[in-house]
Amino acid sequence: MPATLITKKHGAPQTRWIEADGVHFHAELAGQDEAIAMLHGFLVDSGQWDAEFAALAEDHRVLRYDLRGFGRSSMTDAPFAHHEDLERILNASGIDRAALLGCSGGAGTALDFALAHPERVRAMAFVGAGYWGYYATRTPEAKAFWAAVESGDPDALLDASLRSFLDGPRRAPEQSNPEARARIAAMSQWNFGRTDGYWKKAALQRNPAVPAPERLAELRIPVLLIVGEEDQPEVIELSERLAAGLPDAHLVRVPDAGHHVNIERPDVVLPLLREFFAETRA
Repeated sequence: MPATLITKKHGAPQTRWIEADGVHFHAELAGQDEAIAMLHGFLVDSGQWDAEFAALAEDHRVLRYDLRGFGRSSMTDAPFAHHEDLERILNASGIDRAALLGCSGGAGTALDFALAHPERVRAMAFVGAGYWGYYATRTPEAKAFWAAVESGDPDALLDASLRSFLDGPRRAPEQSNPEARARIAAMSQWNFGRTDGYWKKAALQRNPAVPAPERLAELRIPVLLIVGEEDQPEVIELSERLAAGLPDAHLVRVPDAGHHVNIERPDVVLPLLREFFAETRA
């Protein structure tokens, strides 16, 4: 079924519901000129990009949406691929070409989309990049997170996710940014508590036959990689692999920050993103 777009309110920003593939996606658009599409991490929702959405709309057309099964977007019982959803969202929003800003699984979605539609991607910026199968599993905190995923206990999931991906393997909870903890916890609690959420139906996700990290040489566009030094070791290692394999990539390590670097250290991340997207305008 072709995507249909329903405008809920007018002005800037515009909040919209995009119906595609049986899912109602919650999306927001603002600004004008060259587009930036924002893809949140899989522990949060599009609220991750509050600061970036407002700031980058000053010079760009910005789009953010809740991926299926996250935030306010619905979920179905049919197989799906996140990068195919991104194509539907861009089409429904009238965006032919965009820069992509992604965190964690949102970065994985961006990589898959860029490989499938290279002509539609101008540049990419990743915060704590993730990819399917390249998961954090070695530390005690990461093991506790996956045990909570198996159990399906939303309270255990929330606690384990904060310990694993906000605090990281080297920080105690009291050493992390309390405002960031509150913001991330609110988004994560909603996602984990949903009976129809992504974490209940992740097995329906379909991924490309050849993983993106094995095809990095094909992506000849500028890529900015930002990773927190307190993130899980596998996340840091994946950012290093992407930096080494992508033809035009730059890696920035941010101290005193875990997985959602932009929420913990906006003082560092937002200026980096402003500069990168300004330099990569067509």
